[in-house]
Amino acid sequence: MIFLTHLMGEHMEIKEMIRDYWDYRSEVYSTGIVEYSEEERTAWKNMLSSALNRREQLEILDVGTGPGQLALMFAEMGHHVTAVDLSTNMLDKARKNALKRSLDINFIQGDAEDLPFPDMQFDVVSSKFLLWTLPDPQKALSEWGRVLKKDGMVIAIDGDWFNSGIFLKSIRTVSDCIRSIKERKHQNPFKQHYNLIKNDLPLYSLKPDQVFRFLNDAGFEKINIERMDSLCRSARKKGSLLDKLDYAHPIYFIKAVKRQSL
Repeated sequence: MIFLTHLMGEHMEIKEMIRDYWDYRSEVYSTGIVEYSEEERTAWKNMLSSALNRREQLEILDVGTGPGQLALMFAEMGHHVTAVDLSTNMLDKARKNALKRSLDINFIQGDAEDLPFPDMQFDVVSSKFLLWTLPDPQKALSEWGRVLKKDGMVIAIDGDWFNSGIFLKSIRTVSDCIRSIKERKHQNPFKQHYNLIKNDLPLYSLKPDQVFRFLNDAGFEKINIERMDSLCRSARKKGSLLDKLDYAHPIYFIKAVKRQSL
């Protein structure tokens, strides 16, 4: 019991560090290249609509919504969207972004690993750049399966941001330096937070085979993981310098369906 309590305490400390970092990052965090280009927004919506098999007016839960990029696009596509984030500051930014576009989205402060919703409430659970941050991705994916209806699906977008290859490590170093200069920080806030906890994040250096295993163990089937090369090429061509650097990393579009027996 003492050991279990200790583990729970460590888990909570990690969550607090993650929340504190993203509360800080909310001040300067961008929704990405699609924030600036209608052409890019259209491309993303077409990709999402295809993944949803062109179905309409679905109940969608966007977890780790951040500034709301996916939530906003799903709402613009006519779906009923609920968005959750651990960071209250990020939720404030997402609400302002939704207000600018006159979109009705239900924003709730919450934990992707412990969702405040009943069983089988949603048709889709989505996430963007969240999986790598999760201390317990198995628990999170099991929770996502719990709140999904029969035949519900997960749509996740994430990247291998911390690949150990020399080329990608060099790109990451350059992008970190640029962010520090832009934010007028002499020390890198990301490293200050995440260097302490990265070994406690199973998908910190995200690989498709790892994601497949977690999804399968959490009760998903028809798992499909593909690199988003087309959209990434467009981002590298048209985006800001930081977009070009970030989208040089392998970024994956992940789709899976709740197993029939669950």
